[in-house]
Amino acid sequence: MSASIMQNIFESTAYKKFRAVLSLIFHYFHKKFLWGIFKRIDEKFFKFLFVGFLNTVVSYLLYAFFVVVGLIPNLALFFQYILGVLWNFKTTGVIVFKNHNNKLIFKFIGTYIITFFINSLFLNILAVQIGLNEYLSQAILVLPVALLSFLLFKFWVFKE
Repeated sequence: MSASIMQNIFESTAYKKFRAVLSLIFHYFHKKFLWGIFKRIDEKFFKFLFVGFLNTVVSYLLYAFFVVVGLIPNLALFFQYILGVLWNFKTTGVIVFKNHNNKLIFKFIGTYIITFFINSLFLNILAVQIGLNEYLSQAILVLPVALLSFLLFKFWVFKE
């Protein structure tokens, strides 16, 4: 049922207009903002970071919605995660990589699994073995893990 709801959302005229507006915003920020300093960064990576922020907001709002309607936090997290992965797959695939192939969902989930274990390994090294603060350790890893997931998405999941 949730898959058909998501499909209807992604096929709606409103969503297509939303994507067009986002594309204009991305292009402006990538080419013109701050005298074009972002021109050296791959436009897809720039879109990926923005979509990642958008995905985080949507995921949190889903979680909050499920808590408000009365689900216990772990169950709310479970449903948020399922819908969040579907949302992330579509937004990352369509907005960042312009790919509509739903068969790539398994590679997409595989990328999440790979990056989770790599993130976990380096978090353990920084926080446990070296003794850095766990918040600082994860803050250090955010950008490298984002870059790794972008590269996996670009060259493995949504390869051109």
